[in-house]
Amino acid sequence: MSRRSRGQRGGASVLALWLAIAGCMAVWIGAQRATDQVRNTWPEAYPLLLLPNGRYLAAASLGFRIILADAIYLWSIQYYGHRRTPEGRIYLQHIYNTISDLDPQFIESYMTGALWMASDMADPAMALELLDRGIERNPDSWILPWDAGWYSYMQLHDYPAAERYFAMASEHADAPSWVARLRAHMLAEQGDLRTAVVMWEEILEEAEAAGDEISAAIAAQRIPDLYSRYAVGEIEGAIERFEAAQGRSPDSLALLVRLGMLDDIFADDEGRPINYLGDPFIYDPSTGTITDPAAGQARNSR
Repeated sequence: MSRRSRGQRGGASVLALWLAIAGCMAVWIGAQRATDQVRNTWPEAYPLLLLPNGRYLAAASLGFRIILADAIYLWSIQYYGHRRTPEGRIYLQHIYNTISDLDPQFIESYMTGALWMASDMADPAMALELLDRGIERNPDSWILPWDAGWYSYMQLHDYPAAERYFAMASEHADAPSWVARLRAHMLAEQGDLRTAVVMWEEILEEAEAAGDEISAAIAAQRIPDLYSRYAVGEIEGAIERFEAAQGRSPDSLALLVRLGMLDDIFADDEGRPINYLGDPFIYDPSTGTITDPAAGQARNSR
């Protein structure tokens, strides 16, 4: 091969190399521009999403994990207080999981994160997930299960879940008395009126023993109404069973008591079903109407 042909081949190789480099640069520039366009749509706090899992950060914090958790918490408040965007959902879940891994006993972080998740993001399920993490790691705290019960009640309308959380909260000695009242209210919302009455009676007894006049007054007001609703429902059921067996309506409610069909209902010396205050229910056999004179409730069993 001549020197000239070798030179031509060498020049072609250099040209191909430069063309390849130029092509790579063009691809890189295009990719960078595309990345920048996508990054411009991310929240300003997106770098926080790049933080490793809290467990790894705790290991790398050289013993300063609580300080690191505080710093990230303050950073999150500074960002989220000014930028409430839909993208914040991913941000919130990651950042508050990270904080809770760094400092599992940081009660305020669970409450703050749950508030934003449930209120601003309208995602109470995410809030409950965070609060459940806090409850598991802080079994001595009543405020976290109370928070979870409140979101279950107010936003999810999940009364069994709310009652379960309020029950968990009320088991703590330092929980306020109104936590137990909320639990009793959830029982009534579920239709478990008998248990609700029993619970309100316990609240009344404890409030009177503690000199808590406000709680005692609330309980004294709630018990007669709940018991009336429960008793009227039981009487209605007994009338229906009597009619199914006898083919007619009972002549009196006292008859149902004598037949043992109203064992769970208070009765006076004459065998008449009475309300919580001792007044007999009024029954009209011709219409099937049951009236509580004290509560002013009238029901028709037919």
